[in-house]
Amino acid sequence: MTHDNILDACQASIDEHGYIAFEAEAYPLLDAELVTAIQQRFGGKALMQLPPQEIEFFEWLKQVDPAVWNDLWEGDHLAPYLVSIAHLSNFAGENAIGIYPICDLQTHDNYYFAPQMFHAKESSAYMAAVRSRFDTHLPLSPAQILALEASMGPVDIWHFAYRRGLGLDVMKKAVATLVDDGILVHVPKVEHLIELFDVQ
Repeated sequence: MTHDNILDACQASIDEHGYIAFEAEAYPLLDAELVTAIQQRFGGKALMQLPPQEIEFFEWLKQVDPAVWNDLWEGDHLAPYLVSIAHLSNFAGENAIGIYPICDLQTHDNYYFAPQMFHAKESSAYMAAVRSRFDTHLPLSPAQILALEASMGPVDIWHFAYRRGLGLDVMKKAVATLVDDGILVHVPKVEHLIELFDVQ
């Protein structure tokens, strides 16, 4: 399938549904050049439906943490799970993180973490020990695994808990441990996250 074929399929999807919906198997075909071409052709106002695996995640979230799901989606006339095409690079291209991160909650605390949110001095020895345990296949605590993942890229506790089969109470305790130990910064309010970097 050529780039032109995919661009034509995007236009056909907009014509039929009012938004772009990619099949799961299409995402591996979307390289960085094509992602840019799609975003430039359709502009920031174009909407895309989240990938099937993210829809499954948000359906899980709706069951386990309905208050957070409501904060994100309730009363949103953009359902079913429509976001700006600007987020396509989260799922395709060389910098894909594979998730639509939960980082802009308005009425609940955010639990979003990224490499920039570590206390550099205090965390260096801790992270060296965690990486050593990981490399030698020793067991890691939820806090240690969360720190390892956050050191490599953006993550929120809901996606983390979903992938790892852990409870949200366990993850909030893990965050508290990392914060109390001076390893990680927790920025719960979206306006303060935006001050650190663009999370929208």
